[in-house]
Amino acid sequence: MKIFDFEANRCRAGLAVLAFALSFFIFHFFCRFFLLFRNDAYGNPFVNKPDWYIFHAGAIDFVWIFVSAVPFLILAFLFPKKEKLFTIIFGILHSALLCLTFLDHEVQRFLGSHLTLEIADTYKDVSSLAMFVDYVSMDMCIPWIQFVIMPLLPVVSILLFVLINRFLNKKANPCKWLKISCIVVLVLIVCSELFLYVIWPGGHRMRKLSPVVKVFAEGLLQSETEPLDDSEYYQRAVTFARNFWNEVEGPSALDYEYPDSSCPLCRRPILKEDSVMQGRRAKTPNFIVVFLESGRGMDVGYLNPSDERPSATPILDSLARSGQAFTSFYAAGVPTVSAVLSSHLGTPLHRKRSVATEFTTLEAPSFASVLRDSGYVAHFFAAADPAWDNLSVWFAKWYDKTHYNRAYEDDSSFFSVSASFIRDSLATQGKPFLASLITRSNHYPFNLVPGMTEKEKALPQKERMRYTMHWMDKQLGIFLDSLRQEPWFENTYLIVLADHGFPQGENGISAIGATGGSASAAWIPLVINGPIFSKPQIHEKTAGQHDLAPTILSLAGLRVANAFIGHDLFRNSERTSFAIGAYSKASSIAVGNYRLLTGIPNVSREYGEHLYAISDKYEEEPLEKDFSFVVDSLRAMLDTLLSVNDFAISKNRMNLKN
Repeated sequence: MKIFDFEANRCRAGLAVLAFALSFFIFHFFCRFFLLFRNDAYGNPFVNKPDWYIFHAGAIDFVWIFVSAVPFLILAFLFPKKEKLFTIIFGILHSALLCLTFLDHEVQRFLGSHLTLEIADTYKDVSSLAMFVDYVSMDMCIPWIQFVIMPLLPVVSILLFVLINRFLNKKANPCKWLKISCIVVLVLIVCSELFLYVIWPGGHRMRKLSPVVKVFAEGLLQSETEPLDDSEYYQRAVTFARNFWNEVEGPSALDYEYPDSSCPLCRRPILKEDSVMQGRRAKTPNFIVVFLESGRGMDVGYLNPSDERPSATPILDSLARSGQAFTSFYAAGVPTVSAVLSSHLGTPLHRKRSVATEFTTLEAPSFASVLRDSGYVAHFFAAADPAWDNLSVWFAKWYDKTHYNRAYEDDSSFFSVSASFIRDSLATQGKPFLASLITRSNHYPFNLVPGMTEKEKALPQKERMRYTMHWMDKQLGIFLDSLRQEPWFENTYLIVLADHGFPQGENGISAIGATGGSASAAWIPLVINGPIFSKPQIHEKTAGQHDLAPTILSLAGLRVANAFIGHDLFRNSERTSFAIGAYSKASSIAVGNYRLLTGIPNVSREYGEHLYAISDKYEEEPLEKDFSFVVDSLRAMLDTLLSVNDFAISKNRMNLKN
C-alpha cells in the first residue's frame, strides 16, 4: 500500500508540473493572439496576415514551454515529497517569463524589435520608464491596456493551474494520466517541430516570433567584443575606410569633412550646394523607384546580348536603350530585406546580425527620409507583406505612408492600384514625390502569376522563372504606359532595379540562402531614366545597391550629411569603380577588374574564397590560383571596410548629432 501511495504521489507531482506548463502555454497563446490580431502602437496592423503567424506562434511556444518543464518534471518525479518546491520554482520562473513575453510583445509594437539585451541596456534609466508611460498613454490601439493585462497574467495563469491540478488530482489512476499526458505532449512536440521546420518553415516569421527566452539566450551568446574596440586598430581601420571612400569618390570628396572621430563614416558637406546642385534642386524632380522581385541579371535581355533566346525583359531592355543602363551592378544584400535596407541606407548591412529586427532604433538617414524631410511626399507600395521581415517598421520611419493590401499581391493588380494612387493622389498634393515599389509575382516558387496553366506550372524551375519574370516585366510596361502622359512624368526619374537574383543551379547551387553574393544571386540590372540625361548610355563600371541612396539624393540636388559607403553614380570622376556586399555567411568586394567572394561554396569546394574577373559576368572561371596577391589585398580591404561598417551599425554611429 505504501509503495502504491509513493508511486501515486510521484505521478501527481509530475502531473502538477505539466498542469503548470499547460496553464502557461494557454496564456502565452493568448498573448500571441493579442499581439498578432491587434494594431501596433501607431494604428497600423502589427502583421497583415496574422493567420499566417498564429499557428507558428502556438507551435513555437508549445515546444519551448513543455521542453522547459522536463527538468522540473524529472525532479518532481524523483523527489515527490518536494513536489511543491519544484512547482513553486517552475511557477515563479514562468510567471516572470510570461510578463517578459508580454513586455517583449509591447516593445515590438512600439519599436519593431524584440526586447533584446541591447534594448534593455539602452532604456535602463529612470527617464526611459517615464517615457514608457508616455508611450503607453498615446497607444493608438488601446491606451493603458498594458498596465491592466501585465499584472493579471501571472495571477490568472496560477488560478488556471489550480483548476487544472484539482481536476487531475481527482483522477483515480494518476500514473495512467501522467503516461497519457507525456505521450500526448511528446507527439505534439514532434508535430510542432515538423510543422515549423519541414511543413511550413519561414526564417523571417520565425525571427519575429522568437520567444523571449531565445532572444535573451542569443544575446548572451553574442560576442560583446567588437573587432574595432581596440583603439589602435580602430584608428587605422577608420582612416583606411575614409581614405578609400575619398579615393573612389574622386574630386567631390573635397566637398566633405569628417567632424566626429567616434562616427567612423559620418561626413558632412562643407558647402551644401554648388552650381550643379543648385540647378538640380531648382527642378525638384519626382522619383519612382521600382524593385523587381528576383530580377536576376542572368535573365535580363540587355545584360545578355549574346543570348539567342527571346528576351525575358523587353520592357526593361527598352528602358535601358533610352536611359542609363548599368552592366556590372550588384546587390549589397540578400534576401529582399537586406537588399531594400542596403539600398535605402547606402551601405551593406551587418555581417552577423539581423539589422531589420535587432537595430530598429538605428539612427541612420535613408534616401526616403532625406527627401521627405526636404519637402517631398514619400510613399512605399509593397506587393508582399512588409511586416513579414520587419520592413514595415523601417518604412514607418522613412515614408509618409506604406501601401499594402493582400488582395493585390499579383503584379497586375498591384501595379494597377499603385498607378491609380500615384496619378490621382500622390502627384496632386502640390509637392514633389517619391514613390517606391516592390513587386512579388517573380518570387519562389515562381508560380504566382494569375492564370498560369498546369503545364506552365510544371515547367522546370529555371524556365518557370523566365516565364514569371517576363510576366512581371510586362506588368511594369503597363504601369509605365498608364503614367507616361501625365504632365509631371517628364520631370520624373524612373529607377528600376532588382532586389536580388536567384540561383538556378549555377555552380551547383539552387538555394538563395546558400549562395550569398555569387553572380546568380547578386548580379542584377539597374536602369535610370530621367530629365537630365540627354542621351542614353551603357555604363560598364562596377556599382552596387549602396550607390542608390547617394545617386538619388544627388539627382534631387541634395548634398547632406551621410555615412554612405556608396557613391553618386553620375559624379564627375573616373576613379576606381567599386561594389561591396554582406550576405548570409558570405561577403563580396569588387574593385577595378576583380571581384572577390568569401564564404561561397561550389560543387567541389567547401565555403571559401573565389576570385573572378569582372568581365566574367557568370563567374564560371575562378582566378584565385594564379592571383593570390590580388586575393590577399581584396580580402584585407573587404574585412576592414565591413568591420568599420559592422561597428558603426552595432554602436549606432551612422548619423551626426546636431
